[in-house]
Amino acid sequence: RELESVLAEAVGKGFPKNTHETEQLMFCVKSLTPVAESFKLASENAIESLVSVLKPRIRSIVSDSVGVDGSSAAGFSSVMGGGNAGDRATVRMNYNLDEESYNMLEISEGYISNMCTRLDEILVPLRLHLSPRLCDTLVLGVLGAASKRLEAAIKKCVFTSLGALSLDSDMRDFLNFAKERLDANDLNSNIALYRACTPIARLLQIAKLLNVDDLEDVLDLITASKRKGNWDLSLADAKAFLSLRSEFEESRVNELLRIPDTD
Repeated sequence: RELESVLAEAVGKGFPKNTHETEQLMFCVKSLTPVAESFKLASENAIESLVSVLKPRIRSIVSDSVGVDGSSAAGFSSVMGGGNAGDRATVRMNYNLDEESYNMLEISEGYISNMCTRLDEILVPLRLHLSPRLCDTLVLGVLGAASKRLEAAIKKCVFTSLGALSLDSDMRDFLNFAKERLDANDLNSNIALYRACTPIARLLQIAKLLNVDDLEDVLDLITASKRKGNWDLSLADAKAFLSLRSEFEESRVNELLRIPDTD
């Protein structure tokens, strides 16, 4: 559209008005917009197809980083001294943390850093050949796929209160990684990024939900977040994730959220 405006102005200033030739030139200039739109749509479809092709590799990266099954029983060797923190085979997701393991985790390289490094191995070479707009589309697609895999792994974990704090830190690190890889200024804010990539938004909402000190605060949190237009978790989602907190009784969670037991 910017090119159309420039050319239209040039034609208007450089050619006599109300002539057949000038009208033909203006018609050609105005036809640029639908052509540009068709190219834009085709390029976006191409990136979408590329992300689909990359999804198996993305899922493999996330699975390798969090552990084979992402469960709380997964090894904690990178933190407890059983392996190199940079070794992809030993870095694991674990949020069933006591004070000692939490303190060790604070000074160690966790799975998020490892995962982001490996995602960069996909993104960096491809971004060299794409426009900023398409780069952002690619980044959002790749990180959206990774976020969905992370959410699936989180569902297999057990969380202590310290583990919930660790999750919040990890998800914020992942959010910052996403923001650093995006070119558009309008994606610099958290809210804009959440709207552009719902899977990332869900991860931050899950972390916020798991960090409530008291179950009585849950409904206030959900209501306030919905009022701001920043909540994508259903009540069933909230129940499932709150039940992962070792301090919260599932029956109390069900009662609070008014969801009948499945039994």
